[in-house]
Amino acid sequence: MKNRRLFPALVLILVATIMAVTGFMLWESGNTANLRQIHVIIENSNDNRWVQFIEGMKQAAEDQEVILTIVPTGHMETLSEEEAIIERAIANGSDGLIIQLCSSIDAASMLEKLNSRTNIELVDENAYEVMSNVVGVVSPDHKAIGETIANEAALFAEKPLEKCTIGVIRGSSALSSMEQRMDGFTEALESLGGKTTWVLEQNGDAKDIKEKLAANETPDILVALDNAGLEAAGEYASSQEKDITVIGTGTSTKSIYYLDCGIVQSLVVPEDYMMGYQSVSDLADYIHRNRFLPLVRTIAHRTIHKDTLFAEENQEILFPVQR
Repeated sequence: MKNRRLFPALVLILVATIMAVTGFMLWESGNTANLRQIHVIIENSNDNRWVQFIEGMKQAAEDQEVILTIVPTGHMETLSEEEAIIERAIANGSDGLIIQLCSSIDAASMLEKLNSRTNIELVDENAYEVMSNVVGVVSPDHKAIGETIANEAALFAEKPLEKCTIGVIRGSSALSSMEQRMDGFTEALESLGGKTTWVLEQNGDAKDIKEKLAANETPDILVALDNAGLEAAGEYASSQEKDITVIGTGTSTKSIYYLDCGIVQSLVVPEDYMMGYQSVSDLADYIHRNRFLPLVRTIAHRTIHKDTLFAEENQEILFPVQR
């Protein structure tokens, strides 16, 4: 008799448990469905240079409870190609976009068209003319990076700077960020008594960079103003009989490897983790609360040499771990 009385009680407990679990799953499903979506469009999204940046974004997405989608991309030749990718993200229900422009030329008019349809945050770009059509901008100080590279070239030069031949690998002139880096570098270099011997512009094509480097005089100092250029500079310097001083900016594993090997003497590193974190955090805050935050956030950069590569504070920047 005792067992007979116990059985209905167990059934009731089981039914109540199933209903509670089902209700929780439905609530969780509804919550996920209601989460805001942020799409990220950056050049060559699988490139190793974005590792720190993406880690920062993932952490912010977790903290802000948004769905983060890194849109797969390759090299984007034109702004119209990037606009087509943006349009697909909007069609897929994006509540906000984080964009790295592939070109600053005519970008303002494109952003003006998109501004009324979605929320846009720019990264790695701080051109004044595009700012009125976005929620905000998170970027390093590109001119300051150029100035820092020039100062490091003077520091590691093996003879007076005015007697050095100096080659420069730079990114696309269509980007205002690259123009700012070049201006900062050139102005600082001239103030230190130096002058560029040659400048080559690259578009990220490794074969193209190699051919252009082979066609130029081997310099005493080789400067790279972006990550792709620094990887190419490191490979080039390691294949030359002449010792070349290599200075540049980069964040990829290969750039760090060249520093560790002594092929690169000085590495200027933008704090990309913070750029990723702050861009998602600011955009999510705006979407959730319709609250305007600082239009421009400037992230820091730091200079790392071989003997400071394994300092704890530098390891945290180069190899961030999501909390």
